[in-house]
Amino acid sequence: MPKTLIITEKPSVARDVTAALPEAFRKKGDFYESEHWVVGSAVGHLVEQVDPDEYDTRYKKWRFEDLPILPEEFRYEARDDRSQKQLASLHAAIRRPDVEALVNACDAGREGELIFKLITQTSGTTKPVRRAWFSSMTQRAIREAVERLRDDGELRPLEDAARSRSEADWLVGMNATRAATTKAGSLRSIVSLGRVQTPTLALIARRDMEIAAFVPEDYWQVRAAFATAAEERYTGVWQRGSQNRIPNAQEAERIAAVAGGVEATVVSVERKPLEEQAPMLYDLTTLQREANSRFGFTAKRTLAAAQGCYDRHKVLTYPRTNSRFLSSDLIPTLRSVAGYVGGAAPEYAKPAAYVQGLDSLPLGRVVDDAKVGDHHAIVPTDERPDLSALSADERRIYDMVARRFLAVFHPPARFEQTVVWTEAGGERFRSRGKVLIDAGWRAAYGEVAESDKERKADDDEGAEQDLPRLEDGQRVRCTAAEVQAKQTKPPARFSESSLLRAMETAGKLVDDDLAAEAMKESGLGTPATRAATIERLIDAGYIEREGRQLKATDKGLAVIRMLGDHDLTQPALTGSWEQRLARIEAGEESREAFMRDIARFTETTVAWFADKDRSAMRVERRVIGPCPNCDGEILERPKSYSCSSWRSKKEPGCGYTIWKQVGARTITPEEAEQLVRDKVDPATLAAERTVVGPCPTPGCGGEIVERAKSYGCTSWKSRTETGCGYVIWKRAGGKDVTFEDAQAMVAEGRTNAGPATSAEPVGPCPTPGCGGQIVERGKSYGCTSWKSKKQTGCGFVIWKRQRGLGRDIERDEAARLVAAGLSAPPKDAEPAVVAVAPAGDAAA
Repeated sequence: MPKTLIITEKPSVARDVTAALPEAFRKKGDFYESEHWVVGSAVGHLVEQVDPDEYDTRYKKWRFEDLPILPEEFRYEARDDRSQKQLASLHAAIRRPDVEALVNACDAGREGELIFKLITQTSGTTKPVRRAWFSSMTQRAIREAVERLRDDGELRPLEDAARSRSEADWLVGMNATRAATTKAGSLRSIVSLGRVQTPTLALIARRDMEIAAFVPEDYWQVRAAFATAAEERYTGVWQRGSQNRIPNAQEAERIAAVAGGVEATVVSVERKPLEEQAPMLYDLTTLQREANSRFGFTAKRTLAAAQGCYDRHKVLTYPRTNSRFLSSDLIPTLRSVAGYVGGAAPEYAKPAAYVQGLDSLPLGRVVDDAKVGDHHAIVPTDERPDLSALSADERRIYDMVARRFLAVFHPPARFEQTVVWTEAGGERFRSRGKVLIDAGWRAAYGEVAESDKERKADDDEGAEQDLPRLEDGQRVRCTAAEVQAKQTKPPARFSESSLLRAMETAGKLVDDDLAAEAMKESGLGTPATRAATIERLIDAGYIEREGRQLKATDKGLAVIRMLGDHDLTQPALTGSWEQRLARIEAGEESREAFMRDIARFTETTVAWFADKDRSAMRVERRVIGPCPNCDGEILERPKSYSCSSWRSKKEPGCGYTIWKQVGARTITPEEAEQLVRDKVDPATLAAERTVVGPCPTPGCGGEIVERAKSYGCTSWKSRTETGCGYVIWKRAGGKDVTFEDAQAMVAEGRTNAGPATSAEPVGPCPTPGCGGQIVERGKSYGCTSWKSKKQTGCGFVIWKRQRGLGRDIERDEAARLVAAGLSAPPKDAEPAVVAVAPAGDAAA
């Protein structure tokens, strides 16, 4: 009986395919077989390009004279021993006499196409291939994809784009890295460059240079408080024309003096309605940006959660998309999707019912076939979801996508915006107010009219406020006028959210979603690769995370200073390459022409490094001032301001060091300059601790003070002297806690810290021969033999939260499990109960 071999990208997808197809499957080695089908899988990328010395042994040694390396035909090999074993298994299946055809069921995109094509290329097969194109992993979607297999030739442009991207990255990255390293670096300090990573680094480094060069300017503002005859109060900011900044203190003091405490008049009240459209559906980049802004998720973390919702739980459609629209063939499913979302959790029920009750769905900003490429926007799937199985990260991502999906079918939110001008002492003050009249799409997020209290305010403009009902000509009183001294601020550092937007728009500053939509084909990288680019820059030591901010390291700054304005640093050039790759994918440009241009660029890039030497990569450090202890200079370093006499831990020089972070206080370069001028001893810089309030723990008597990462009690001395243990973490559950938040929490005796774990052991470890004790930790009950990821001890652990259980395992239950030698509750609480076996039987 002739059979067709289906190859998926991951083993889990192979299982999903067998579950969706109507035939009965049996497991045979690495494959599942039925009467007509054989289903196997890769494990991601099995094949990679060979190293340069595989083309010529002289390339084993890095020499500038041997560059550029331009293979006539690229060769490939298995990535590692595990990949080789899997690749050999797939090759054997492809060559089976009873396998007459192949189906490419790898992920529907460039990477999935390349994974499959390299497997078949290295097998040497000429058997016919068809394509299964999945946009979601529900059983219905899988069956439909297999019933409507696409001709392989139809996907040839996608393969061309995938190969072109891969080969261009190799040519530019390999040659530029070797050229830069042999001329300006060393084999112990490799200068890694790349087609996408280098312009991305340039965005961050140039922003940091701009911040370092920024010189703040002083200005002043005057804020006035007003009261009506009925003692209704509001505030206003002085403004003349469009200017609300005053260049000198004397003029600000004069304005405050003439306005404060005098009768005033409302000279103008302007009320106008505003409409706010629902945000567009998510593509991957927008999802990553908003998850970073809301929860502090990295792009990599968001992608992992979205991918889990797609292939593991089948609750979301394919996440690696760059479209924010749906195709018209999905229109008949939209109401049922809303119904499934509404039934998934109580918070979705009301907005879902609204969508289902519409006579016709508003599709103008939702459906556009011309703006859907390989995949449509990320939306919930057309099946009943089980949200109890989702991890905390996956649940948050599902919530974002589900609410956005429901919101796009709601009407605009309606506001009334009010601008009031009040004159006091001949000076005018502007006040702003904004009231939510009709929640519209915001109802999908739980908002109702009159509840828009989370107001965003430009500090200079003054906060939007609940204004009293004022009329033109109304007499009021200016109760006070206050002068505020301010300074201009440098541009903000990149967060992952703002960097992803900059990568999407090739460095152009665009805030509008529709404008960004028009530019996304010429961005840096693709939605599927941007997270990996950021992580690669961190791994290379070029950038680092500081909270939610991304900052270039000294090494990263040195690379960009060396390159200057070289084309490799220009986001626009790399963006134009991405646009050409998109044209190749659409069949509008030839792969050959693109690769010829990449080869020429590679040659000119190598030639550019010909006159460079190691001085080009010298790190430039800011001089703070002369060292108070010796004849050296105090230099700014990544974490300190220290003397140039320092060489290493073994040669610390005079030892003068001011740490940038002292407790909760950050020492700025300007403060460091003053401290050095004053010859302050760094040892005297005790951490300034601001008191939040008295400790609410009964009988404690301590104070809650601000520390670097928390607000904690002064009774805490060390890990062994924990005092009363009261603490509020500055960041918990994806939310930042401000000083004012902490004050309110202390006053109410609240904390965001989990309950302290008991020091008493749960019981003796049941692993034979271990001898350890099971103790309670933050997320588990584990053996004391565990020391670290490298020293795991016997490995016995009971996780407090286990998939499918729907509750946490409390201490009493953990004690019973330990006594029974189990790591999970029996029966329906967890399908696979793990009993502890003697060490010699573990493999069995």
